[in-house]
Amino acid sequence: MHYRAAQLEGKLFLGDETKAFLEFVEQDYEKSISNRARTSFKKNKVRDLAILSLFLSSGLRCAELVGINLNDLNLETGKVRVMRKEGKKDVVPIAHFSHRYITDYFGARSSIETEIQALFITDYNQQIRKISNASINKLVAKYSEAYKVRVTPHTLRHTFATRLYNVSHSQVLVSNQLGHSSTKPTELYTHIVSAEAKDALRKL
Repeated sequence: MHYRAAQLEGKLFLGDETKAFLEFVEQDYEKSISNRARTSFKKNKVRDLAILSLFLSSGLRCAELVGINLNDLNLETGKVRVMRKEGKKDVVPIAHFSHRYITDYFGARSSIETEIQALFITDYNQQIRKISNASINKLVAKYSEAYKVRVTPHTLRHTFATRLYNVSHSQVLVSNQLGHSSTKPTELYTHIVSAEAKDALRKL
C-alpha cells in the first residue's frame, strides 16, 4: 500500500495544484499550441474546464461523469445525480471551486440546439453527440501532460479523494463520496502524505 501510494503521489495535483492546474488550462495552455490546435481548444475550452473541475471537485469516475444529464446537476444544492458502476443511483456533493466553470459551461451549453439530454456533448463532423469515455480520457491526458504529468480521469479521482481525506481525516466520508460500499479502498489515501504534512516536516 505504501509503495502504491508513493507511486501515485507524484501524479496527484494536491494542495494548491488543483487550482493551479485549472488556471493553467484556462490561461496558459493555449500559448504552447499551434494555431490549428488553438481553434479547436477555444471551441471546447469552457466544456473541458467544466469536465476537469467536476472530476477534481467530486471524485466521479469517467463513466459516471459521461452519464450525467442536464437535469442531474444542480448548482443551487451543489449536488449531482449519478449512476454508480453497480447500477446504483447516488447523489454526490460537488466542491464549490468548480461551480464557476460549470456555470460558464451551462451558459454555453444552453445556446446549442440539440435534443440530446447528456450534459457533456461534442460536435463531431457537424453532428452533436454525447461525449465518449475515450474523448474524456484524451482531453485529461492532453491537459495534464502539458501542465505536469500525463494522468487519467481516475488519477483526478485519486487527487480529489486524497485532498478530501487530508481535510476531513474521515475514511467514511471519502468512501461515501466515492461510492464505495466499504472504507477498505480508501485506505490508500491515508498513506499519501499531505502537502501540509510535508511542509511541516521540512520545518523540523
